[in-house]
Amino acid sequence: MTLLRREMPKLHGVKKVFDEVHGYIELTEPELAIVDTPTFQRLRYIKQLAVAWYVYPGATHTRFSHSLGVMHVMGLIARRLYSMGYIHSEDDVQLLRLAALLHDVGHTPFSHAIEPYYRDRVGLSHEDLTEMMILESYDIRDTLIDYGFDPREIVMILKGKHKEPLYNQLISSDLDVDRMDYLLRDALHTGVAYGTIDIHRIIATITVDGEGNLALLEKGLDALENFYLARLHMYKAVYYHKTIVGYELLLRRVYERLCEELTGEILFNSVNEITRAIRNGSIHMWNDAWLIGVMMRALERNDVSSYTKELISAFLTRRGYKVLIDRSHFSFSQESTIKDADVEELKRLAEELKVKANVDEVFVFVDDIKIVDTDPRSMPHIVVEGQGSRALSVISNSIINALPRRYHVKRLYVLSLWYERAKKYISKKGVSR
Repeated sequence: MTLLRREMPKLHGVKKVFDEVHGYIELTEPELAIVDTPTFQRLRYIKQLAVAWYVYPGATHTRFSHSLGVMHVMGLIARRLYSMGYIHSEDDVQLLRLAALLHDVGHTPFSHAIEPYYRDRVGLSHEDLTEMMILESYDIRDTLIDYGFDPREIVMILKGKHKEPLYNQLISSDLDVDRMDYLLRDALHTGVAYGTIDIHRIIATITVDGEGNLALLEKGLDALENFYLARLHMYKAVYYHKTIVGYELLLRRVYERLCEELTGEILFNSVNEITRAIRNGSIHMWNDAWLIGVMMRALERNDVSSYTKELISAFLTRRGYKVLIDRSHFSFSQESTIKDADVEELKRLAEELKVKANVDEVFVFVDDIKIVDTDPRSMPHIVVEGQGSRALSVISNSIINALPRRYHVKRLYVLSLWYERAKKYISKKGVSR
């Protein structure tokens, strides 16, 4: 696709938006046009951290503000790399800013709480939905084309398949603009101070090594180490907080049942239904507020089972899943999420609780999260004077070498209604919690 780009002052801001993390963010004409589309405005009504406000009341920030922040950080880094000759033109700086702006446009209501439903049911991740939004929505697609940008090129950057490897790394790598913004933003809104990073030092020392890969100068090492420490703390304190995960699981369970029982609502059950909604514009309503409304209306409907209503009430009144047993831990190696003694024990207990203790809602949650990538090809590199570029993991005096590589989450959740009954049962069996 050959596109003619509108003549305009290069990267000239036409509007300023004040952001609580970065201060004033400038939007160029094509960026403002994208932000004003109904498809992008939908992100105002999708919270960045799904249901984290059940634990951290201030965590009500949105995918909209995060997307603006990622675009801003991308602009700062891309301009620096352009001035150093690693990015080819100001048009490419604008291209990268647009890709950053659109990187989350495909998130479902309540983000990662609902996304697994579509991943498991129809094989769609939020990255797939983002691609569909960019290529199929008339407003975003046509706006990009109108300003001379190829929607498919932006998709290639977001998928990590652009012909320029550096462009892919900026948007998706261990040290990318997405992580730089969400760590700062999520730490601010949750109040988890140890999630804060020194983004200014990172940006000031970012460079490209001799192989064309994103890297940091040696004087940025401390800031990079703090970046990894912040990630570790945020995974434990926020992203995999036991109560937050419990409410995400409950909301997912509610959504599954509503998709089975309700008709006449925007509860998509196939790729074709989602594609049709993107093309006709009804996808704009698919957000957190809409889902809360569906749940509220479901409580009054005769075609919704009493059990589903019970789960909805549990969610709305904060009486969700509670952790009965937690076997989570950090380690230096990957562990199986299936063939594992702890996981097998939790699954066995879950079945016993359902049958012998008459407990209906029991959920085994298992995940294996990468904290530090041990592959030297994937880790950020440090440019050491006189020694070239070296992977962070092989720098002997780096504290990264002392950090655990994985966070293994293994929990047995029980709905609050049956928590005491379940606790008594495992206590009689002598199971440690």
